[in-house]
Amino acid sequence: MRERSAGLIVLLVIFLSIAGLGFVLWNNGERSPQLIVIVPTQLPPTDDANAWQNLLREGFGSNSTPLPTVAIPTRPFTPPTLPVNLDEEQPIQLAPAAVGERPTELFSVGVTPTNPPTTPTPLGEGGTSPQLTPAFTQQALALPTQVWQPPPLVPPLSLDPLGRDHYWFSRPVDSNATNFGLFYYPYGSDGPTSDDPWRVHHGIDMPNPIGETVRAAGAGQIIWAADSLRVEDTSIFQNSPSYGNVVVIEHDFGYRGQKLYTLYAHLSAVLVEQGQLINGSDVIGLVGQTGRVSGPHVHFEVRLGENIYGATYNPVLWMVSYVGHGVIAGNLQNERGEWLQDREITLRRWSTGVIEDTTTSYVLLDSPSDVNPDPLWQENFTFGDVPVGRYEVISLIDGRRISKIVDVAEGTTSFVELKPENAATPQGVELGEQATQLPTSRPNTTTVTPPEDNSDAGE
Repeated sequence: MRERSAGLIVLLVIFLSIAGLGFVLWNNGERSPQLIVIVPTQLPPTDDANAWQNLLREGFGSNSTPLPTVAIPTRPFTPPTLPVNLDEEQPIQLAPAAVGERPTELFSVGVTPTNPPTTPTPLGEGGTSPQLTPAFTQQALALPTQVWQPPPLVPPLSLDPLGRDHYWFSRPVDSNATNFGLFYYPYGSDGPTSDDPWRVHHGIDMPNPIGETVRAAGAGQIIWAADSLRVEDTSIFQNSPSYGNVVVIEHDFGYRGQKLYTLYAHLSAVLVEQGQLINGSDVIGLVGQTGRVSGPHVHFEVRLGENIYGATYNPVLWMVSYVGHGVIAGNLQNERGEWLQDREITLRRWSTGVIEDTTTSYVLLDSPSDVNPDPLWQENFTFGDVPVGRYEVISLIDGRRISKIVDVAEGTTSFVELKPENAATPQGVELGEQATQLPTSRPNTTTVTPPEDNSDAGE
């Protein structure tokens, strides 16, 4: 009886345990969420389809900061112009001391470290001070600004391994103007046409609008600042009226024990005085067209040893090149070694075959006022400001096309000699009982027979 009661109790306990476990599992089980079906075309319910319009109607945001607006122009834009001078015969008069006060849109003279020149006095009999008051017209001042040139290297510069270069001078005109010489009237030439030769050029010309700044190419002392005719010693300017207003500087440095001078001609205003000490790049005057000229420019000369007309040398070999550029100096001769004058030389880029530049050999008149080859290079033609690279230098000599290859390095002079090579003398060769004469040979591979179309290297 006791055993039966014990078994019932055990069964009851097991049943209650199973029932409790089932209740716990049912109570903690996750209920399935109610399924909501959304029709894609059904819009979300709103109380008012024009709610944003109601907000604007109520003045929402009216107290915020309004956005700035720009008025739409109703008339075409008119650039500002200079005041018109009603009296056309009276040009604008500017004293040299007032030039720096002109608007920078026209031209900028800058500040000269030295003392400003005193007020010039009219030139009289036996006087030494010229009248330097320049006259500018509206047309001259309104000339457009020139494009920028590459920056020049910094003088003094001599990168040649043998020390033959002497690039002591900076350029007399800034890089935002024309500071290179005219290609058709280089140093030592007599102009672009043989039918109407010009005076043999003793310098280089840099064309610019009247009023463009002219700077000293190096430090020194002003030894002339006047009209070119106001001098007793005519050897300085060859008694020529073409120079106009001139500044001459005797520099603090020289070359091989000889003095160096630079000359600046055709100035519209001279802003220095004789005897004044100046530094390199100081403002000394303004571009003009005084003297005998066809247009405004500055004529730039380099003189060595003496300040005379017959002591000039090619400024291209004394004035620093642009960054990434060099100079080619050459000598053009015939088979007998005689210099060939006024002959055309062509410079062609080797990689592309494009003509880079043309020039002519010097014209020598066998007079004391001749131009001079460099003391070391002994050239009779040059190419200035040549981009670094390999080039072919070409000319015609006695109907034969002569060319040489030359490499140009930055800031250095590359020399080339153009001269026909003599043909080999024919020699007899015995072949048994017969003697045969060898054909003429050409030892110089750069000398070739001219083609039918020889326009790229004409004389």
